[in-house]
Amino acid sequence: MEADDRLETNTNFACKKIRGNYRYYIDDKYTSLNKEFDQIREMALVEYRRKLKPILEAEIRYLRHILEMETKLNEVYNKLYEGKRILIEPDILPVSEKMKRFEQEEYEGLSFDENDRTEYYTNRGERVRSKSEKIIADELNRQGIPYKYEKPLKLLVDGKIKEFYPDFTTMNITTGEIKFLEHFGMMDNSNYFKNTLSKLDIYEKNNLLIGRDVILLHESSYRPLNTKVITDYINEFLV
Repeated sequence: MEADDRLETNTNFACKKIRGNYRYYIDDKYTSLNKEFDQIREMALVEYRRKLKPILEAEIRYLRHILEMETKLNEVYNKLYEGKRILIEPDILPVSEKMKRFEQEEYEGLSFDENDRTEYYTNRGERVRSKSEKIIADELNRQGIPYKYEKPLKLLVDGKIKEFYPDFTTMNITTGEIKFLEHFGMMDNSNYFKNTLSKLDIYEKNNLLIGRDVILLHESSYRPLNTKVITDYINEFLV
């Protein structure tokens, strides 16, 4: 018999590796995995959750501290006399205030061609250019992600400032970071594909990196937009 390789041990439940096989013991008595699988699995789950609990509790305390700190930071600025407050911008802006300002910001988006007869409207009443963009906008809205449709963005191109209109300018609701979400809908069209690569190159040259600052969604005539992927990207980059 090889020397015991003890994996997890406590008063009631233990596991040893003997000759390459795991053996389970409850109160120091061998227990067959085949016969008592549910009980053994439950004890492993209890042990796992017991060890997980203090970590989660610490994280909850930390999050509460962050929320309390945000409130205090906001109060310092808001309690200034209005005449003084209008003269300055706060050095530290809480995420909630960033979101509020972002949502209240007004802008003039890209106009629609008068010959464009397609009309798609989001649940917020915004006109967008495709059914897929409506789907994206409605999912952002459903999950409470602040966004602006085709908000102007100034970028440097060959030494000159030019105006671009990302499909969606969004904000991460945890960090307050701005993310640009682009939907490329005709990736099987060669000219469209070339223009897409050119646009991505401009983003990167302005230090807006794909996957960090710019989120990409795509489809083609034979491969429609994957709606599940929209949710995956939102969960990964915007919450």
